[in-house]
Amino acid sequence: LKRTSVPVVAAGRTALESPGLQALRAQYGDRLLPLSMDVADAASVKAGVEAAGEVMGPRLGLLVHSAAMMHPSGRGENSITRLEQEAFSHVLCTNVVGPAILTKALYPRLRAKADEPPGKVVAIGAGVGSVGTNKAGGWYSYRVSKTALNALMRNIAIEGKKSKVLAYTLYPQMVDTALAKPYLKGNPYPDLRTPEETAEKMLDLIDGFGVEDTGRFVNIWSGEDIPW
Repeated sequence: LKRTSVPVVAAGRTALESPGLQALRAQYGDRLLPLSMDVADAASVKAGVEAAGEVMGPRLGLLVHSAAMMHPSGRGENSITRLEQEAFSHVLCTNVVGPAILTKALYPRLRAKADEPPGKVVAIGAGVGSVGTNKAGGWYSYRVSKTALNALMRNIAIEGKKSKVLAYTLYPQMVDTALAKPYLKGNPYPDLRTPEETAEKMLDLIDGFGVEDTGRFVNIWSGEDIPW
């Protein structure tokens, strides 16, 4: 909102109750549309996209997937013996299926003509989604879902070349959010970033990324590609 004059839709299960979004709404007015949406519910996604249609218009320049769930219990599984089908399915639906269905619903607006800037799809990835660097194991549902998210974004990047839709997965390391709070003691990085500085860094990268970067899985602070 600070960087451009375009409208922004902020969708989430508790978006309408978010104090932060309410404050931004008071500051930016109709340029911000908080919207109730549960990406794990296809009907909710459809209704949300329809509700946001007038604000978005015929084209969408940027779609950011930030919805994520570690585990319904709040604790990741450290052993395969702790896996439960319902919980595992819920994590996959929120972290992978939801972004896929939402991208599908918005894909016609992301497509760009030859004389238009490309549409961009960005997913917030996780270091544990890297198969090549997995030395610790554990976090079964979350780890598998984030690996699958990488595959989803790679597929979107490949298909998107036909219609000027670019896709990137960005890894922000540990960020001071409610999702991360139970795991702050185990933060392997020297810094704990705020959501605000993380968003600024991501937008810098998104603005600078072009066709040659589509399909990348990137650590936003080092700028380096993370092994798949």
